[in-house]
Amino acid sequence: MKIYTKRNSRSTSTRMAIGNAILDKLDEKEFSKITVSEVIRQANVSRMSFYRYYENLYDALCDNLNIIVNGYMIEGGETEDPGVYMQLDHIEFSLNYFDRYSRYFLTLNRHGLYAILMDAVNEYMMENIFPQKKLHMYELYAYAGALLNSFIKWEEEGKKESAHNVATMIYRLFNHFDGEER
Repeated sequence: MKIYTKRNSRSTSTRMAIGNAILDKLDEKEFSKITVSEVIRQANVSRMSFYRYYENLYDALCDNLNIIVNGYMIEGGETEDPGVYMQLDHIEFSLNYFDRYSRYFLTLNRHGLYAILMDAVNEYMMENIFPQKKLHMYELYAYAGALLNSFIKWEEEGKKESAHNVATMIYRLFNHFDGEER
C-alpha cells in the first residue's frame, strides 16, 4: 500500500477531494464497482494526480483517514504522555473531533470497510501510545476498539446521548479497576 505522506495544502486538498469523491460514489454503489475513472472525474483531478498519490482506491480511503488522524493529532495536542488519551476531556474531544467526519466513518462501516477504520486506530495507538510502555498492548487494543465502536454506534443512533455522556461511559470503563480509579 502506497500512502502519500508529504504535507502541503495543495496535496492535502487534492487527496481529500479524491477521498470525498469515493464517498460520493459509495452513496451510489458498492466499493468494488467504483472505478478510478469515476473518482477522478468526480474529484476533478487528473489520472496522473491520482496515481502520484495512490496505487488503488483502497489506498485513497486509507490515506483519507490518515489525513483525518493527522488533524486529530494536531488539534488534540500531540503529547508524550499516553495517559492523556484515556482522560475524560480527551475522550470527549475525540468523539467531537471525529463527529466532523461522521460521513466518512459511517459510509465505510456501512460498506463493510470497517477494517480500514480499525486498522488505522490500532496503528495510531501502537505508534503513538504504545512506545511509551505505560500501557499494555492489550489495553490499547481494547481501548481503541471501544472508542471506535462506541463512536460509530453513537453516530448510527443519531447521537441521542451527549458526547460528554458517552465519553463518561468510556472513561469509567477504562479508569476503574476493582472499584478504584487508576
